[in-house]
Amino acid sequence: MIWLRVIGLFWRLSPLRVSAFTAVSVLVALVPAVQIGLVAATVQGVADAVAGDPGAGRAALLAGGGLMAAGFANHLLGTCQQYLDTLLRLELTARVGEWVMRKGTLLDLQQYEDAEIYDKMQRAFQESNGGRVYQVFTQLLESVRELLTLATVSAVLFSWNPWIALVILLSPVPSVISYMFFSHQAYEIEYDRAADRRRLYYYQHLATTDHSYKEIRLFQLGPHLLNLYTRLVRTFFDVDRRLARRQSLLGGALGFLSVAASSGAVLWAVHSTTSLGQVGQLAGYLQAVGSVQVSAHGLLLGIAALYKDSLFLGNLFDFFALPERQLKGGTRPFPAKITKGIEFRDVRFVYPGTDRVVLDGVSFTIPAGRCVALVGQNGAGKTTLVKLLTRLYEPTSGQILVDGVPIEEYDLDDLQRQMGVIFQDFIRYELPVRDNIGFGRIEARDDTARVAEAAEAAGAAGIVASLPRTYDTMLGRHFEDGHQLSGGQWQKIALSRAFMRRAPVVVLDEPTAAIDAEAEAEIFTRLRDIARGATSLVIAHRFSTVRMADQIVVMENGKVIETGVHEELVRADGVYARLFHLQASGYLTEAASR
Repeated sequence: MIWLRVIGLFWRLSPLRVSAFTAVSVLVALVPAVQIGLVAATVQGVADAVAGDPGAGRAALLAGGGLMAAGFANHLLGTCQQYLDTLLRLELTARVGEWVMRKGTLLDLQQYEDAEIYDKMQRAFQESNGGRVYQVFTQLLESVRELLTLATVSAVLFSWNPWIALVILLSPVPSVISYMFFSHQAYEIEYDRAADRRRLYYYQHLATTDHSYKEIRLFQLGPHLLNLYTRLVRTFFDVDRRLARRQSLLGGALGFLSVAASSGAVLWAVHSTTSLGQVGQLAGYLQAVGSVQVSAHGLLLGIAALYKDSLFLGNLFDFFALPERQLKGGTRPFPAKITKGIEFRDVRFVYPGTDRVVLDGVSFTIPAGRCVALVGQNGAGKTTLVKLLTRLYEPTSGQILVDGVPIEEYDLDDLQRQMGVIFQDFIRYELPVRDNIGFGRIEARDDTARVAEAAEAAGAAGIVASLPRTYDTMLGRHFEDGHQLSGGQWQKIALSRAFMRRAPVVVLDEPTAAIDAEAEAEIFTRLRDIARGATSLVIAHRFSTVRMADQIVVMENGKVIETGVHEELVRADGVYARLFHLQASGYLTEAASR
């Protein structure tokens, strides 16, 4: 059950605080019964004293003093409860967010590309602030507290009149049934909304971030995005309004039954006590009636709220239950230097759950210490090969061997640690320059000399030198004192991250798309010098760069169709030659028009 998992979760947070919080809650639950007894004794003592009983006045004073002490105790316990409540809430909020982030780092790339799993993530992220987790925990304690209060106060009521007590106890039931029914409906509505909520957040993201601002502004997409957002919000509102209207009508009608039952019980109590002259019992009765009604109503509504919140909280635990690291590695350490090369042997890849063949029988070798360039039009499967080599994906069939060993036999973390990779959709970390580069080898991020060497290798040293605080300058505009870079500058920073790795395998997927041809040629020249001895795979579109590779592999529709060096492929007059001449003619036309 969800609530048992919540209790275990809180116990791991702080056994001492949870124990103290529970003990204080129990003591608070016992106070109302004590107060009711003392109120009855005080009023009865005063009434008897007025009637001429000589010892009644002293008894009334003692009972009144006890009532005052109970009030002070209740205040002290309430203060302690609030303090412990705040501590547990703060700690839980921090920890749940931490657990969600940790879980996200342990999922595979294919899970992030699965729409159903992404919907699960969306539902979980709505609970990631820990609020509902804490609600379930406090509702459990609240229910226990109300149950104890109900039991102790009901004992007093049953001793006076069991039928009145029974009517009061059952009066909240109709309202609670209504609440539970509509809580389940609200959960089903919200559960089915996950995909639409993702769209909603995406529209907000497009309209409120600098990354998309230029296109949104220049294409005048603001009104269209706002319209999409408003229509979706309006759909949510219409559904929620209909649910709220039904809940109010039915809940209100059933609520009248509860009010009628409790009011009748109070009138019955007044009649039965006044006819016997039991003034003190009547005072205690009236307070007990209110206390029982509040506790019974609170207990039943608490159970209903637990039911509702447990439904929503199940989304968070479903996310935590997602399988982690389904791609398993072996125990072999990845070689510090490649000696035989990397071989793709009849590799085939089909996206899970589809029949879309992305790679079909791909075979080629990257000799040790050499640079191989992948060439082909978009959609040829080049980036997928990179994801297979870095073990973000698993081949559907075929093998990838490194120094003659199947890649899955290497320790997964060690393999990825020994690869310097930059993808075409690299991350622009809105953090200091030192982090942007140092993340390439996180344990060396404070080694300024190494960070500077990586920046020099990627041609980013001049960019860094021009920044106000050099390597400590915050990049991007999300945070205070941030400095925005151009696309080409960001790309050089990302390349620095790859060079920071000093890995035996370097993989660059369109690493220079935002850089001019001259800067690209300079970077590749440096790459060959700096990564001398490393085995590298490069995806590029500019043939002025591609021709510098030791070997070129041409792909089309998920297959390798040509291999060789630049001169051989041009002479072969195949796909590579056609693409090369097409690009060259474009440059010549551009030059002639100047």
